[in-house]
Parts: sequence; structure tokens; C-alpha cells
Amino acid sequence: MTLVSQYRPIVVEAASVSDSEILRGYAEFWKIPYQAKTEPNEEHTVITTSNGMALIGDAPVIVSPAGREGAEKIARDHGLTLNSKNALISLPARRDVRVSLRTDLYEFSGPDLDPILRSGDISILSKIRGADIYVLAVDLVGEYVRRVIRGFEDKPSRRFWLATKLPFSYQSIPRSIRNRSFRSSKGTDEITEDKLGPIECLRTIFLASLVLSSGPIPRIAFWKRGKSYALAVTHDVETKAGLETGAPRLLAVERNLGIQSTWNVPSARYPLPTGSLDILTETGEVGAHDTMHDGRLIFLGSEAKIQRLKDCKQRLEKLTGRETRGFRSPLLQHGADLASATAKAGYAYDSSCPSWEILSPTSLGAHGVGTVFPFEIADTLEIPVSLPQDHQLIRVAKQEPSAAVDLLLRLSKWMRGLGAPCVLLVHPDYEFGTVDYEPEYLRLLQNFASDPECQIMTLSEMGAWWRHRASAYWDIREGSATVLSPDTESPSKDLQAELVTSYGVDGFTVDIL
Repeated sequence: MTLVSQYRPIVVEAASVSDSEILRGYAEFWKIPYQAKTEPNEEHTVITTSNGMALIGDAPVIVSPAGREGAEKIARDHGLTLNSKNALISLPARRDVRVSLRTDLYEFSGPDLDPILRSGDISILSKIRGADIYVLAVDLVGEYVRRVIRGFEDKPSRRFWLATKLPFSYQSIPRSIRNRSFRSSKGTDEITEDKLGPIECLRTIFLASLVLSSGPIPRIAFWKRGKSYALAVTHDVETKAGLETGAPRLLAVERNLGIQSTWNVPSARYPLPTGSLDILTETGEVGAHDTMHDGRLIFLGSEAKIQRLKDCKQRLEKLTGRETRGFRSPLLQHGADLASATAKAGYAYDSSCPSWEILSPTSLGAHGVGTVFPFEIADTLEIPVSLPQDHQLIRVAKQEPSAAVDLLLRLSKWMRGLGAPCVLLVHPDYEFGTVDYEPEYLRLLQNFASDPECQIMTLSEMGAWWRHRASAYWDIREGSATVLSPDTESPSKDLQAELVTSYGVDGFTVDIL
């Protein structure tokens, strides 16, 4: 039990049910205590998309504009001047760790407006003098919808669609020709934090606005006590050679470091005799990777997707004698219909969406969902491939494996600062599965294995942990706060309670409770 005498209840109440769901998603991400309605005679802070609440309320209210029309209404109601522009903003999350976002901004100005939170010369959060009203320059709801919900769809290009209509699998095309087709003129300079994690900037704005307007706020840390970030090592085993030759080499490195990984295997693309997957399940887990890996999954109807995913799951479970809990689609194909199919086929999670990649093989354009954290969509838990996969770095961007490792380590340092999960995708079929580049793979994994703050997990363990954290809740009574475990309804022993006390030039100041 922890004293939080300065805590002011947070109310999330927006103009519509859909807006409220998005705003509550921000609160659920941070696992801060909140409520849906104001209570009589209670000091609270409201975050909303409805300026009407700001006009009638008698408590601090933070208003996020609902698009251009909502921003114009805020300006009219409060006698402010509005200037709209598209710009890149950057904010500290913690010391030496920043989050960035390029977005449409609604900058308010006026003689009675005081800036509270800035990105350079851009006012992100301002307070109306003489009132407990704070206005944001960012549309928290609309930007999340655009980037995550709509951005989750990766529309196939016509060229890819034609390739899947050939009477044979696209894999029959010589690899040299396929590699030229899946090559981008954009280099790894395109892989930047504002592309990998713009949603992390939105989440920072949400929590910083509450702390700056309301004071200290308790939250639940992302990982178990003593750990500050996580790693999941995953492999998509595309070929028989990858299974028989590359996988043992990668496994040898992982065994020496005590790392258990997730191996995603197609169930019907190459022969899988009895015992062929034993080497993978001895120290790790097997996930599903479609049946044929022919690129056609995304084009199937809903029922056909579900049946194909069930067939894959059942075949792998028969081979391994274990439950196949997770799915990753070939070519990282993803969309709401496919994500829904994974849930209906009985999978506990899906991991088919990149945070961002230079070239999607499906749409043949840069693509990503813009967050490095797991999120719920279409009734399933999506665990993004948060680090650029080896194929993108080495085959698409033409990096040397040593340079690819350097980049992965740099990005993982940024993710560590956010407390994010580093989801690594390495194919045993490619360079890291060869003798020549085994030392580079070892160098990559040693960085995580030697860090006592890294929680190393399989994908199914990560999914189970994220759901465990999501179901925990706060019990706040008479100035004392306790995190309760959903399983026992008693104080949690593995979840870490924290208190965000302030926000400034070094990001959030956090005390362990």
C-alpha cells in the first residue's frame, strides 16, 4: 500500500463513445487509475474531446481538439486565434530519450493563454488564464485512429496481387529476381524514431498533460519488478534449409546465452516429418507461420482465412505435442480481417505487423503501425515487430550484417529508454544463419543477455504478461493506492507500482512505490 495524498482522480469523458474508447486506451496503456464519470463533491481532472465540458465544468479540464472543426470551436468559445500547420514535434520521455511525431497541429494563441508544454517554439499544451482549462494542439483521438486503426491496413499493390495469381508460388521465382523486386532506394536513414514510434509521442503528450495539470499520478510499470524493458527473439523459418542448417546455428548461440526464442514455422510448405521440430521446442516454442507461405493468405475471405489458420495450428500442435499459441503471417501481411481470423482460429496473439519498415512486400511501399508496444485490435493482441527485421536491413537496404547489428543496437537503446519490448526477427534462412555471421548474431544477443534490466521472453510469454498487466487494477482509498492482481484480488507481487511526480526537460520523473 502506498500513500498518494496529492492524487487527483482522472476522468476520461469524451464527446462520443468512440472518442472515449480511444482516450481510455491511452489511460489503459499507462495503467493509471481513472473513471468514466465525475463524482459529486470530488476534486478531479477531466481529459476530453468536448469543449462543452470545459465551459460547464468547475474542475481542471484538458481539451484535445477533434480535428479542424473541433479546434475552430475551441478558438471561438475562448476568444483565441487558431493557426494550423503540419510539423514535426519532439518531446523528452526521459533523460536523453525523445519521442517524435509529424502531425497536423492546431496552435492556439491569445493574450490570456499561457504555454505549459512546448516542443521548440510550438505550444503543445496551453492554459487559459483565470480558468482551469487546458487546450492541446494535437488531436489525440484522430491521430491514433489514423495511424493505428486505419494504418493497420496494408493494401496490396497490383504488382503483388498479380504475382499471387501465377499458377505457381511466388517463391518459385528465382531469389535474385525477387530480391531486386523487393529492394528500396530508401536507406536505413529512413528508420527513425518518429516513424517507429509516433504513437509513443501521443502517449507522452497524454500523460504529461495530466501530470502538468493535475499533479502526481500513479501508474503500473510495463514489466515485472526489477526489469525496465523486454526482448523477444523470433525466427520465421521459411525454408527446409533454414530449419535444418540455419536454425541449429542460431540455437547454439541462444543456448549459450540462456535465451529461449519463438520459431514461426509454415505447416505445409516443406516436409515436416515427426521429430523435425523437436530441436526448436527443446529450448523454445513453435508459432504458426501459415500453411504454404505463398502470399495468398491476405486475399482470402474471412472464413477461408480462419480455416487455413486452424489447419496450420492443428498440424503444428500434432507435430510438437504442444499448444501453438501465436501466429505470424508470411511477409508480415496484416489487416483487421486477418487479425480477427487469428483470434477466431484460437491463437492468443498475432505478431504480423511491423512498427515500421522501409518496404512492405505486400504494398511495395514504406509501412508500419507506428508503435513499438503491444495493442489490442480486432479482438486480438497484436505484438508488433518493433525492431527492423534482418531481411529489411540486409536484403532491402543492402546493409552489411555488422552494420545491421549496429543499427539494431542503437534502436534497442532508444526502446530501452522507453521501457519498450524489443521484438527481434531473424531468419535462419539468411545471413545470420550462416557460419560467417554467427559472431555478429552473438554480438547482438549478448547486448540483451548481459543486461540485468532486460526481461527476455518468448512471444507467448510476452503476450501473457501484457494481458496480465492489462487486467490488473488500482484500489485507491483515503489517500492510499494498491495494485491488485486480477487473479487473487490481493496486492500484486510481480507488478511494479510507480508514481509519476513531474514532467520537464528530462521527461517524466518517476518514483518506485
